[in-house]
Amino acid sequence: MGIRHIALFRWNDTVTPDQVEQVITALSKLPAAIPELKNYAFGADLGLAAGNYDFAVVADLDGEDGFRAYQDHPDHRAALAIIAPMLADRVAVQFAL
Repeated sequence: MGIRHIALFRWNDTVTPDQVEQVITALSKLPAAIPELKNYAFGADLGLAAGNYDFAVVADLDGEDGFRAYQDHPDHRAALAIIAPMLADRVAVQFAL
């Protein structure tokens, strides 16, 4: 059974475009580093509707063990260290595929 992980970020008011580029750079490294990632997509909201979050990450993984490997991977932890100080809010969900 595969798992889809979705995380949505709302940036705080001080976040700059350069900081968002740092997030993109960090996240771009993850598919090559984490073999449990089967599909991986992320990006900034297009601004098509009011009230949306600013950024989304969608990851498809091999089951719960794959999710845990992704969650605990040092490169993922490094990306989270960049993201965490930028957050005003974060929501996430994991569901079975």
